[in-house]
Amino acid sequence: MLIVDINHGALDVAREYYNLGYRDIHIWDIYGKLERDRSILKQYNDIIKYLKIIPSKGKIDFSKYQEVVAPVHCPINCRFNTFHNVISEILREKYGSIHRRFIEVTGVKGKTTTTELLYYILSKEYNVFINNSNRGSITPVSVLKCIDKLYEKNTLDNYDLFLFEVSLGITTCKYGALINVLENYPIGGGLRDALLGKMSTMRLADRAYINRRVLQEYFKTGHSIEGDIVEVDSENVEILSKYPLKYTYRGRVVEFNRGIFGTHYLENSLFAIEICRNFLDIEDILERIPSFKIDGRMNLRSQNPVVVENINPGLDVKSIEYGLRDFKSIFRRGTVVIGGDFGCTCEEIDTGKLGEVLREYRDYFKYILVGPLGKELRRYIEGEYLESLEDVYQREILEDTLILYRRAISP
Repeated sequence: MLIVDINHGALDVAREYYNLGYRDIHIWDIYGKLERDRSILKQYNDIIKYLKIIPSKGKIDFSKYQEVVAPVHCPINCRFNTFHNVISEILREKYGSIHRRFIEVTGVKGKTTTTELLYYILSKEYNVFINNSNRGSITPVSVLKCIDKLYEKNTLDNYDLFLFEVSLGITTCKYGALINVLENYPIGGGLRDALLGKMSTMRLADRAYINRRVLQEYFKTGHSIEGDIVEVDSENVEILSKYPLKYTYRGRVVEFNRGIFGTHYLENSLFAIEICRNFLDIEDILERIPSFKIDGRMNLRSQNPVVVENINPGLDVKSIEYGLRDFKSIFRRGTVVIGGDFGCTCEEIDTGKLGEVLREYRDYFKYILVGPLGKELRRYIEGEYLESLEDVYQREILEDTLILYRRAISP
């Protein structure tokens, strides 16, 4: 057996297979993780001595392996079983039907917001465990590691439900949600794409909630999907107010407080509402939403003037464009603080494309460019440059301001 990519949990997967009785397990450290971080040898000393480690530049003959296991976005040109699938198999092997208490959310943008809203609503009546990008890793392997830790602490039975944000697809669960695929970007070195990758995992849910637009794009590829599928249609609403967000859905009013900014909350909340209907009456669900708060996702920092901030490692060109569009639709003009860090996620931001988007709004906004990303953006747009976001906060803010900042996750 060959397991690929230590970065995304190959050693954890190998440990599980070894404990299940598998032997002759090879690990391909495709990105050279061990070469950069030797502390991993100590962290995994219980299992690594039983494995054959192949360095990043090692030559691989895939045909000699009975099974190859890798992340769905791994750039290898062979048939392989994904981490999403094998984690699902291991969960069922170790914990039986525990996955029937799982709710999992995947997509390109809004995963964290959706899981936080689900958690907030459901926690009124249920004991809910949550793991999302506000709390830790969201790889498929992280689902298993969370359950293992709870088992070791003898606290699994303390929870009625387990709520996970998962990247690039879901693992086995009772309710799974694919909230969007804003851009069908290539993965696996261009060998696959995000739409097919995410959709291929939705069969792992007993009931799958999928954005109607995503289904339409998927069907255009000639594929079909079977099972218990619930279409979630964000077009089937009437927006009463963009700020504070207020809309009607299924003849009922859904309303957020003034601390929540952005029409993307409409889509996120539709998924939360539909999933929560399996557990609560609609009146109880809608009663909870107006008091919902979340840090780091298009938050209102102050009201006079309005300062909205989105500090998020997952900000990409499309989500920044949506943020600019939302801000312009409400305030028309103002200041945009844009910048932050590179290397926040697996998909690096395209500064050229981002520069094009920012130029489209230059007649409406004055730009302040911040941090390494802001320094690079000076090649594409005009704007004052500041070293850090703290430099912005130390100033007196005199007009409505939108802050869009990519902040790397602390190790």
